[in-house]
Amino acid sequence: VGSKSYELPRVPEPPSSRRSVLQTAVAAGSAALFGKPAQSSARATLENYNPELAVTRPEAGQFYFPTLTPPFRNRATYRYELGRNAWALEQLLVFANVTATVRTVVVKMQDGGLIVFGPQWPTGEYCSLLDELGDVKHVVIPCNAFEHKIPTSAFVKKYPKASSVWLTPGQYGPFGSCGLDLKSCKMGYRVDGVLPVGTPKSSDALPPWANEFDFRTLYVSLPENAGPVSEAAFLHRPTNTLITTDAVVYIPDEAPPIFGSYFDSETIKDESFWPKSVLQAVFLPLRQDDGAEQWPGYAAIQKRLVRAPILRAFSDARAPNAVREWVTSVSSMGKFDRILTAHFASPISADTGDFLRAFNFLDGPSSDPPISCGDWKTLDELNTFIAENNLGAPVAKGFDYKNGC
Repeated sequence: VGSKSYELPRVPEPPSSRRSVLQTAVAAGSAALFGKPAQSSARATLENYNPELAVTRPEAGQFYFPTLTPPFRNRATYRYELGRNAWALEQLLVFANVTATVRTVVVKMQDGGLIVFGPQWPTGEYCSLLDELGDVKHVVIPCNAFEHKIPTSAFVKKYPKASSVWLTPGQYGPFGSCGLDLKSCKMGYRVDGVLPVGTPKSSDALPPWANEFDFRTLYVSLPENAGPVSEAAFLHRPTNTLITTDAVVYIPDEAPPIFGSYFDSETIKDESFWPKSVLQAVFLPLRQDDGAEQWPGYAAIQKRLVRAPILRAFSDARAPNAVREWVTSVSSMGKFDRILTAHFASPISADTGDFLRAFNFLDGPSSDPPISCGDWKTLDELNTFIAENNLGAPVAKGFDYKNGC
């Protein structure tokens, strides 16, 4: 595929017992990480992020029905290298006034097979770009958010020879359900395993790729909510890479090239296009200022590793302790020097300190990122509407998700 080969360091063959595998994974953690987040002197930055070098195959076909959300007829897929034998397969997610990238992360494992995190709609173009990388061996549904789970049924049917299909627990809704174990799964397609919650125990079943990847799974189920929240983070030990879905984002300073497959060039050139697109995607208001920063909400979260404001206000505000425990456990898996995400820009040069710092708000007032109180207005109003109409669990007592604004 025209990329330089990345020689993966050999990982010793795992011991035969799951207990030994788990002990090795847990031992990689640092007890020092269980206190306050480290204040690393380094700051996360983009590194080798080159979406302008993306490969496309529009002649292979950009139509898949039904995709549930636009684009419908011309759903482009852009593939670009993430380095270290990893690739992004990127499509656009469009609904209402929100347009954002949604990314499949593909990693070539040491046996040459591909592991696919968060497959998207398998158009002819998507499958052609994927097949050029090798054979799909493992499929992982890394969270239960709508945009990351809905395409899986179509994808699995396209790749029935994949050795395994694993997913996070707490899948719910009209497109399939799955609780905490395999017996509860009714997804409408083959499922081989459910990722255990938290840090895997010696008694837990492990996926066949656990010899290369450690993982930690967040699972929050509150009775007042429509369903649980789940997301897993994965540490690829051979390449020191943390793979997440929605946990953190890094917002670049311009729209990625794939936006040109849906919007005309004049629209994209408008200096307000990208700031407005970002603000709408993270549910911050389109507030303008006459000062140095025309879009202060955008300036507050751009070009830094952050927890998306919408997740701070909805998920974290209702279960801060569970999120804090998960973040700590992710950081304890072992060393990483970069993060791959499912939205906005990747790869991100970031370490454990950077990851922890993105969640500093969980432990009290934090002005990083410096989101002003006025820019929390939309999310505040939505939370008030939810509370007044009993539409979900209340914000945790005593917790202020915008503390420090």
